[in-house]
Amino acid sequence: MSGPIYSDDGFWMWNGTEWIPATQPQNVVPTQEINQATVANVATQVGVQPQHVAAVAPHFDLNQDGVIDSNEMMQAAQSVANPVNVAAPPQANVGAQIPGNMAVHNPSVFSTAKKRFDWKEKKMILIGGIVTITIAMGVLLFFLLSGNPLVGTWVGGTGDTTYNKNGTFQSTETTGAYTWETDGDKLIQTVKSTFDGNETTITQTAQYELTDDDNVLWLNIISIVDQDGNNMMVITNPFTDNETELEFPCIALLRDSASNAGDYYNTIPSYQSSKPSWCTD
Repeated sequence: MSGPIYSDDGFWMWNGTEWIPATQPQNVVPTQEINQATVANVATQVGVQPQHVAAVAPHFDLNQDGVIDSNEMMQAAQSVANPVNVAAPPQANVGAQIPGNMAVHNPSVFSTAKKRFDWKEKKMILIGGIVTITIAMGVLLFFLLSGNPLVGTWVGGTGDTTYNKNGTFQSTETTGAYTWETDGDKLIQTVKSTFDGNETTITQTAQYELTDDDNVLWLNIISIVDQDGNNMMVITNPFTDNETELEFPCIALLRDSASNAGDYYNTIPSYQSSKPSWCTD
């Protein structure tokens, strides 16, 4: 995949669930400013190749703030995972409102929409970035078993995650519900999805530990592999064949029933002394 899916008239772009106004050239975020760790994490959640998400992500700065936030990155991944199943709006609708109150751009700016995004004309630079709390929420979504102390809602820097007794979870950073299993001190999530008629299975494994009061969950990702055993923590630049190995820092989630759970950043520092020896920054 070399870029987003556009409608035949070039006015619309597919986000995985609906057609949205195609991004103008000046609003495409430079590739080197895309957090590749976030790309890899969201790709794993959705069950697609990180390279495909990296190719479309620069075009999903929907609020035009110069940053691809977690919601925009998720839409980029969903555009890869979900084939078009809805006809694009007619050109006459340009200038109207679409769902979400997102105004459609003036049609005059789309005169070259069919040609302006030739991704192969640009050299893709894949670099590791600083992993944010958003990534932490995205990679912590696989922890439940009936009777397990992880059952409940956990708070991170950007939202809440609820782990259910039936082994599924819901989060502000994901769609749907995924399954998990445990093996000793390892937490394992398996995500299955179908793209272009092919089923993909992504397995994510992390080491975990709870504090003595069961209020803080420490986690460190140790592997992400697909159904063929390919290492998904290594991203290959499709144009240069250079490889970048992703490294995830150890992070913490706070149980929502803990004291001051609503104030995540003020509460977590008080638990630093309980940080496991294997938990590194």
